[in-house]
Amino acid sequence: MHSTHHRESGFSLVEMMVVLTLISILSVIATVTLGSSSSQAYKAAMLSDLRNVAAAQEAYIEQTFAETGKATYANNVTKLDVNLSNGVRIRMRANRNGWSARATHERVSGTRCSVYRGTIKAYPPATEEGRVDCD
Repeated sequence: MHSTHHRESGFSLVEMMVVLTLISILSVIATVTLGSSSSQAYKAAMLSDLRNVAAAQEAYIEQTFAETGKATYANNVTKLDVNLSNGVRIRMRANRNGWSARATHERVSGTRCSVYRGTIKAYPPATEEGRVDCD
């Protein structure tokens, strides 16, 4: 007498649990990796925008001196010919002795970048004139 045991096609519960566990682990790894990459991209956008603000401030002071005979810096980014990256916000302060700007990004909390020129009080974390610093 032949005993034929028919196995139904498909996966067992254990096989399904192993596959789901592996997929979960891989998705956590991918999320952590991509999350780090995106925050680095947002930080790069802030750095780039602050460098553009610095260049625009130099052009602005030359223009105002040529037009008025007084060298003044812009105290608001809207006075400068700068297109900011999506999500980047710039705060500025300025007087005739210098300027300071700080960038934040709406998608990154706790990270800010800043730069200053002259003898004005710098927004933190800037510590060296002309260098963009981030915390």
